[in-house]
Amino acid sequence: MALGTSSPSPPAPPSSPQHIYTNTRTLGSPEPEGHSGGGYPTYTNVEVVNDGAESAAFKQLFRTWSEKRSRNQKLGGRDKSIHVKLDVGKLHTQPKLAAQLRMVDDGSGKVEVWCIQDLHRQPVDPKRHGQLCAGNCYLVLYTYQRLGRVQYILYLWQGHQATADEIEALNSNAEELDVMYGGVLVQEHVTMGSEPPHFLAIFQGQLVIFQERAGHHGKGQSASTTRLFQVQGTDSHNTRTMEVPARASSLNSSDIFLLVTASVCYLWFGKGCNGDQREMARVVVTVISRKNEEMVLEGQEPPHFWEALGGRAPYPSNKRLPEEVPSFQPRLFECSSHMGCLVLAEVVFFSQEDLDKYDIMLLDTWQEIFLWLGEAASEWKEAVAWGQEYLKTHPAGRSPATPIVLVKQGHEPPTFIGWFFTWDPYKWTSHPSHKEVVDGSPAAASTISEITAEVNNFRLSRWPGNGRAGAMALQALKGSQDSSENDLVRSPKSGGSRTSSSVSSTSATINGGLRREQLMHQAVEDLPEGVDPARREFYLSDSDFQDIFGKSKEEFYSMATWRQRQEKKQLGFF
Repeated sequence: MALGTSSPSPPAPPSSPQHIYTNTRTLGSPEPEGHSGGGYPTYTNVEVVNDGAESAAFKQLFRTWSEKRSRNQKLGGRDKSIHVKLDVGKLHTQPKLAAQLRMVDDGSGKVEVWCIQDLHRQPVDPKRHGQLCAGNCYLVLYTYQRLGRVQYILYLWQGHQATADEIEALNSNAEELDVMYGGVLVQEHVTMGSEPPHFLAIFQGQLVIFQERAGHHGKGQSASTTRLFQVQGTDSHNTRTMEVPARASSLNSSDIFLLVTASVCYLWFGKGCNGDQREMARVVVTVISRKNEEMVLEGQEPPHFWEALGGRAPYPSNKRLPEEVPSFQPRLFECSSHMGCLVLAEVVFFSQEDLDKYDIMLLDTWQEIFLWLGEAASEWKEAVAWGQEYLKTHPAGRSPATPIVLVKQGHEPPTFIGWFFTWDPYKWTSHPSHKEVVDGSPAAASTISEITAEVNNFRLSRWPGNGRAGAMALQALKGSQDSSENDLVRSPKSGGSRTSSSVSSTSATINGGLRREQLMHQAVEDLPEGVDPARREFYLSDSDFQDIFGKSKEEFYSMATWRQRQEKKQLGFF
């Protein structure tokens, strides 16, 4: 995998790019230019990092990163978490909160579950929706409404004991469902034990994972008489119960365990558990067993309890510290493939404008990996594999069980939208396509009128210099109108932002443009008089533009601004 921003790594062959970070607080000034200390090549980049001002790329080289907090912030941490709980109902209207909590809503929408059996999906009885088996794969379709619009999330849950054929069948059945729903499903790949908060909220704290394979219609096969279940969580949004080996070494003082025997179900409360944990355990026990319940406190176990576990044995007794939520900043990458290798180009200070319909973009929020699929992207089937490759090769040693979410253009959930500073929900829906404009559809009538008016009122002052440049542009415009009156092509907008389909700054192609030698690899002072240095490629003829860029001007100017700049730099037009 190649990254657009280099990462530090152990000494490597000279062909591998290197990047060394130093800290001014501990190392002082960097080594003299050209040094090769530590076996690194002389061209290794050295970047000075100030304490407290680390970049997102630097922080992601570590498994965990904790921001320094003042004493007042620490004291206020608990109140903040309580406040977040109360705000769950506002997730529909607050995407940033939804992204932070990783929840599109409170899990009260419609739920459908299928179990993959004999390589086909079998519906699961609603009474058993929260009961999953480690030897199987499941599809969980969640339907909800946001701002008056029906939206879907399809969870692809994979058990640790599932076979390769079952995992392949899980993916193929998910594709079938997506086709049935018109390609609008957000697909989230979930690994057993790493379920995201919203997945847990769907089952209202009653998710139970059995260490067995499911029979027909989700019913478990015969199991041993004695079973042990570990309950982790404090509310309906973070509780999961998982079956563990029925032996004393599986116990943990920080959690609650349910020991099911032939005659009784013990609720074992570890010394480190709290009231919220005990309350959730009482809810879960009704799902697992209908036998007589007996509460047991750690240190007060009856002999039969230890006999059922095969005797006493050491187990972790230290209180587990609460997990701190990582404070990593999200990072956006453009994905491509070169010679079978994944190539990532990072987009810094990203915005919605950087999401191009021809691209597949990877958004890393650390706890989840989003893969945004443009409507015209050609390598959709490779997206999940790219996400897995990204996690596998990440220098911080990321968990391969990190959820991977496929998001399609125009169907972005609030958990994705919330990572962007601003978001226009109508960006890809309110404007007619180029084909509609050319075909003259009724929906595009007003757009054609706007473009025609702008062409007729074309201002020569749009480019710097009001003499020769204006004349060239006007001549080019007239030539284009004569050759193809209906060929409406978008051009770059002043200020560097992408031009919309409804308002084009110059709605015509240049058929009689300047020679490429006059524009390529030229300093600003060497350009022909009146040529705008920031848009020099616009003065090429249509044929030269197609030959150099490998695409038409319309296709080029429909790309994200950062991609335009990238291609212009590579080809000598920047």
